[in-house]
Amino acid sequence: MTQATWNGYEAMRRATAPGIIPAAFAPSRVLDPIRAVDEAVRSVLAELFGTATRRATTAAAEAVFADRLFGLKHAEALAPGATSIRVAAGTVVTPLARDLLKRRGVVVRLAGMAEVAATARGEWAFAVEAAAGWLHALQRSFLEDGGLWNELEPSVDAVVAWLGAGEGRGALLVTTDGATAVWRSCRAHGVRAAFASEPADVHRATRSLGANLIVVDPAGKSIAWIKQLATAFRRAGAPRDVMGLELAHGGTS
Repeated sequence: MTQATWNGYEAMRRATAPGIIPAAFAPSRVLDPIRAVDEAVRSVLAELFGTATRRATTAAAEAVFADRLFGLKHAEALAPGATSIRVAAGTVVTPLARDLLKRRGVVVRLAGMAEVAATARGEWAFAVEAAAGWLHALQRSFLEDGGLWNELEPSVDAVVAWLGAGEGRGALLVTTDGATAVWRSCRAHGVRAAFASEPADVHRATRSLGANLIVVDPAGKSIAWIKQLATAFRRAGAPRDVMGLELAHGGTS
C-alpha cells in the first residue's frame, strides 16, 4: 500500500469516527451489522422464492393437453408467442403438428401425473382384488402417486357405493372377473362401467359413454400398462353422463 493510499484511508477513518460526522450527514439510526446481514439474506431469499413461485404459477397456468392425439389443428390453434406445450403421457403428437411446432420454436414437454391430475378435475379411486404377488406392488404404486388415488375395498358393491356418493367421481377396478363386474356395476343407478384392455378402449368409453368405472383384467398386463390405462382414464377429466346430456338436449344415444 502506498503512502498516499494509507493517508487517504486514515483521513476517511477519522472523518467517520464517532463524534466526527456532521449532524447533517449522520445516519438516522445506528447500523447493526448483524441486522444488516439478516436483512440482506432475507432479501435474497425473497427474490429466489419469488422467482420460483412465479415459475410455478406460470407452469400451472399452462394447460396440459390430455387428448389421445395432438394434431395439426391443435398446433395451429396455439396462442401467438407460445413457446412450449405440455402433453400427458400417452398423447401422440402427429408428424405434421410436430413440424409446425418446430418451425414456430414451440417445445413439447411431457407432463407428469400430478400435472395431469391438477388439470383434470374430479375425484378418483382404485380397487385391486385381494391376491398375492405383483398385485400388491400395483396397490403400492397407486398409493405412492402422491395422494392422487383413494383406495377402495376390492368389491363391486364398495366401488358402486363410492361412485354414487358424489358427482365427478371415477374408479378403476382391477379384477379377474371383469365381465361380471361390468354387468353388476351397470345395474346400479348412475354407474357407467366399461371393460378396457388398451388406452384406446378407455378413450372410447370416456368419450362416448362418459364412463365413471373402468374395469381391467390384470391377466397378461404389467403394472406399467395398467397405470397407463389409469392415466388415460384421468386424462379424460371428471366423468360425466355424456349419454344423459345428449338425451336431455334432444339427441340420441
